[in-house]
Amino acid sequence: MIAKMNNLTAEELRKLFRGSKLKVLLLLSFIIGILFVFIGDRLALDDNLPLTAIELLLTVMLPFFMGALGSDLMVGEWKGMIKHALKLPISREFLFMGKLFAGLMAGALIVLCMFVPIFIGSLVLQGVPEPSSLGAGMAELGGAILFSGLLLVLTNSVSLWVGSSGVGLVVSVVMWMAMSIVGMLEPQLNRFFVTNYADWLQPLLYGGDASMTVSTLLFMTAYYIIGTILGLLAFQRKEF
Repeated sequence: MIAKMNNLTAEELRKLFRGSKLKVLLLLSFIIGILFVFIGDRLALDDNLPLTAIELLLTVMLPFFMGALGSDLMVGEWKGMIKHALKLPISREFLFMGKLFAGLMAGALIVLCMFVPIFIGSLVLQGVPEPSSLGAGMAELGGAILFSGLLLVLTNSVSLWVGSSGVGLVVSVVMWMAMSIVGMLEPQLNRFFVTNYADWLQPLLYGGDASMTVSTLLFMTAYYIIGTILGLLAFQRKEF
């Protein structure tokens, strides 16, 4: 079963690479990473450039990229190749999870395409960082991948329910903006909103407050489960 899922995920990932959207997002991510090195050095944003870059990019750029990828992950090909995939001797649940895992891997590659040039640039411009700074940067990278994956799962679910990748992206952006505004007006509600999870590791890294990070991780896990279940229900209800 695991080997079958791995093969399906690998095939779905190859299909994503054959399309143009993932290639464009990867290229843009790499270019943004390179530009951030020059901009960050000129503005002297911080001694730990990768850490600062992740924190800034998670506010707008990465969420938009994950929304663009997630909104088209399954809806975009529903009238095309997915018709043939549904005729294979595999369940819809199995196909859904294979596509979702492939999307999560693609999302992680987008994050890495931004992070790698920034990390290499920081080594050239600032030298080898202290072990504590390096560890914080790696922790933030892992957190960014986890958070970006959550955004992809939720956007994919929204797009499946509305039945359109374009409308799904717009709805996801509107929901993101609405949560941001409500979070600013009512800070006590921030812990319930996805928009506040971009810095979920900061209480642990900077303040040693593990309880806050663990609490946020539990909320993220709950959102992962809810987004996956809702997406699967919409995927099962689809007709072709």
